[in-house]
Amino acid sequence: MKRLLQKAAGTLGLRVSYTLLTFITSVVLARVLGRSGFGTYTYTTSWVYLLTIPATLGFDGLVGREIAIYQTKQDWAKTSGLLRWANVLVIFFAILTASIGAAVALWRSGSQSEDTQVVLCFLLVMLALPAMALRNIRRGSMRGLHQIVQGLFPEMMVAPMLLLGMICFGAFFLRERFTAVWAVGAYTLTTVITLIISAQLLSRALPLQVKTCLPQYYRFDWMKQAWPFMFLESIHVLNARADILMLGALNGVEAAGVYAPVNRGAQLIVFILMAFNGPLSPTIASLYADGKKQELQQILIKTARVCLLVSAIAATGLWILGSQYLRVFGTEISEGLLALRILCVGQVLYVFVGLAPMVLSMTGNAQFTAMSGLIGAIINLILNFFLSPQYGVSGAAIATTCAMLCSGLVNTAWVYRRVGIHPNIFGRI
Repeated sequence: MKRLLQKAAGTLGLRVSYTLLTFITSVVLARVLGRSGFGTYTYTTSWVYLLTIPATLGFDGLVGREIAIYQTKQDWAKTSGLLRWANVLVIFFAILTASIGAAVALWRSGSQSEDTQVVLCFLLVMLALPAMALRNIRRGSMRGLHQIVQGLFPEMMVAPMLLLGMICFGAFFLRERFTAVWAVGAYTLTTVITLIISAQLLSRALPLQVKTCLPQYYRFDWMKQAWPFMFLESIHVLNARADILMLGALNGVEAAGVYAPVNRGAQLIVFILMAFNGPLSPTIASLYADGKKQELQQILIKTARVCLLVSAIAATGLWILGSQYLRVFGTEISEGLLALRILCVGQVLYVFVGLAPMVLSMTGNAQFTAMSGLIGAIINLILNFFLSPQYGVSGAAIATTCAMLCSGLVNTAWVYRRVGIHPNIFGRI
């Protein structure tokens, strides 16, 4: 537990830095670009997160679990084969997905008179898609090697620092000529640079045996095991980004510009849970593989209690100071206060059941997480479709909260039935 807490502390430190830097970046963009320009930036960059899912095919999650197991068993041949096969597949599908996305954007610009700035931003962000997909594979590999902090460093520290620097530089020198297109261009360049750094870090972290041994390939088995991770990641991204994407599509990019700071503020509540996810994932896989269920139960209960306490404190503070928080982004963003308070309640409820999906994924039961997540995503999309046009950002917040709670409760029940442990504060040590 001590080692886990040390890794969680390192991960939390990175996430604190990442959140602070991205918060400052969002404030700068909201004030420089205005609600419409900021909404365009948020809307188009949200698409790349969604399209990264079919580009990686779930291998970013699979390598994190399998490499942790292979390392425990010192199976270097399978480790080498998995990394090579994952890279080949991701390069192909990332380029294919980006090409299809760019073609659709160009078709819409010609047939439906789509905003030219939105189309240009979307085309630029498609250039970042292959780099982001490959970076995700390297992040998952570092997690499997128990190098959590090093694996997250390029994405959590280098990327936001570079992006903030580029945006400030562009806004200072270009002034009124600085548009969302320039901001998205900086985002794409940052993604490419951090991919190069991630590749170097993984090369140094890999054991020498992985680089020198003859790789073994289990392509069919890996593909079969990867799809639940792909569905799981798609559910996660849909629940995190569906509100912004549907607000942008149904209510316009300005609504997305209002909702983005609301959603970012609510994410602070699940900070502690996200900090534990990285170091806890390979630990769950290793303990379950070794049959140490009692030790696994103890770690999960203690983690759940810490996460819920910290999250409740954060939600209370944001509920009270929500108006002041939103005014930092500009007076036109303050209309999202009700949505922020709705998400405060929803995120605390999510933390209560938030460990269950990770337990299922790391114990060979990811298909159940994918199934419950699919239910939650359908609920999210349906509610967003009906509530967002009528209630705007508040309707999107309600839809997201309902979807998270439904899928989380189902996952908790499945953990108890399939694994035989309690992934929340009510378990017994």
